[in-house]
This record gives sequence, C-alpha cells and structure tokens, in this order.
Amino acid sequence: MKIIVFIEQIVSTQVKLQGVDYFDSSEVSEDDFVINPTSKNALEGALKLKDDFDEKMKAELGDEMTDEHRARVTAVCAKGLKPNKALKEAIAMGCTDAIEIADETIHTDDPLLLAKVYVGILEKIGEFDLVLLGVEDQATGSYAIGAMLAEKLGLPSVLYAEELEVIETGYKIEHVLEGGRQVVTIPKKGVISCSDSQYFTPRYTSMKGILTAKRAVVPVWTASELGLSSNVVGKEAASLIEVSFSNIVLDKESYMITEGEPEEKVDNLLAKLKEDEVKLGA
Repeated sequence: MKIIVFIEQIVSTQVKLQGVDYFDSSEVSEDDFVINPTSKNALEGALKLKDDFDEKMKAELGDEMTDEHRARVTAVCAKGLKPNKALKEAIAMGCTDAIEIADETIHTDDPLLLAKVYVGILEKIGEFDLVLLGVEDQATGSYAIGAMLAEKLGLPSVLYAEELEVIETGYKIEHVLEGGRQVVTIPKKGVISCSDSQYFTPRYTSMKGILTAKRAVVPVWTASELGLSSNVVGKEAASLIEVSFSNIVLDKESYMITEGEPEEKVDNLLAKLKEDEVKLGA
C-alpha cells in the first residue's frame, strides 16, 4: 500500500505580526511555521491506515515480513515558505518518505493551479493507492482542492471525511454534508480530504521519529522536473485575482461612545452615524 499525503505549511495563528502582509517570510522566524491543521489530520489518517495494514501483514507473514511488505506514506509539501521543516515533522510523526516542491514560479494560492501541480507530482511518483489531504487550505480559506484534484485524476473522492474504515472492496467513510452526515464507500484508489474530527486527531511525535527525521534527506523537486512551465502553474495563469489591502486609507477616524446609559449611547451612536452619512441596512 502506498499513500500520498499532500500537506501545506502556514504561519501559526498564534503569531502576532505588525502590518497586513501576514505571509511575508521576512517578518517571521522558522519556529513560527506550522503544518496546516487539517493537513495534520490527513497525515494521521494515512498513518492509521499504515499501522492497520502493517499489523495485518505481520499477522499473515510473521517472521517472513520485510520492509517491502510494509505500507509507505509519502508526505509532499508544495505550499509553504519553509517546507523542509514541515516535512521533517511529518517524518517524525511516522511518514516513511517525504518530497519537497521548491520553485518560486509555482503560484500555490490558486487551488486550480495547485491541483495541476499535485497531478504532476503524482505522475512523477508513479504508482500510488490513495491520496489524502486536508479539507481546508487555511492560508486562503479554500475547500476546493480535493475535488479539483480528484476530477483531474479521474478518481472517486470523498470530501470532509470524519471517519475511515478499511473494507474488502476499499474504504467505508463517514463524511459531512450540509445538514448532516453520510456513509459512503469508495474503491481502493481514490482521493480523501480529512476534516478535524476525533478519528483524525494527530498523534504526537516520538523520540525515535524525531531522530529519524533529523537524519532524513528530503529530495527537492522543481516545476521543470514535474514537466510544468510557469505559463501553466505561474501567477499569470491564476484564475483568482490577488487583492492587496495594504493601501487602504480610512477617510474617517474611529470613535467610542462611553458616557451615558445604554439607551443614551445608542441614540448618540445613531446620531453620529447620521452625521457621518453612514447608511444602515440594505
């Protein structure tokens, strides 16, 4: 069994930065970068499948079991300013392999372009059984990447998965729908986006895992090695327009109404809004 997990790296939400350019690498240290939380959920799902598969093979083969019989989980990071750090953490959690995608020509804030990059990565990897990724790109707030990737691969997909069970024909998955939940099955090859549920709660890294990660050499791939040019995955090919808020100037100063009883404060506020010609309602 070979599982590919696409992870993303973000700046920790605990970091308080001055200014609006939250992802400016010059403003944060390496310690401020973390794996996107739902990417960690995907890692946990893959590692759970690996543990179950290895246990089953051990029961069948006994002492004849070798590393060739074990499941492999490959973490791939194409989105992040310090992807090597994220991948080392993935290895420390239990991943067997890791791949870093480092190329400034790739525009990763457009989910469609990112899906194209993921397809290129999978084509270079070759054989795989299952693709897992986080349900949300926290950096952009997009939930579309899982569906886009599955569509491009021509594979069945389940989004917003909360529980995952191996069955004879593939997988039984409970996932979230608008207004409820649904249990579905998919074959052994497909795409699953993992949500923040109890089943996908990430494990802690072990000392053995940390030492393994420290020794690990993570290969680095570029867009050209994936057969992708900048006119396909570069910013000029993006379907989303990047909007900057850095030049916004407030025409009016803010103010606070602190004196008087609540009813008086409301009246004073409405009077001030009317004076400033602020329109309320539709």
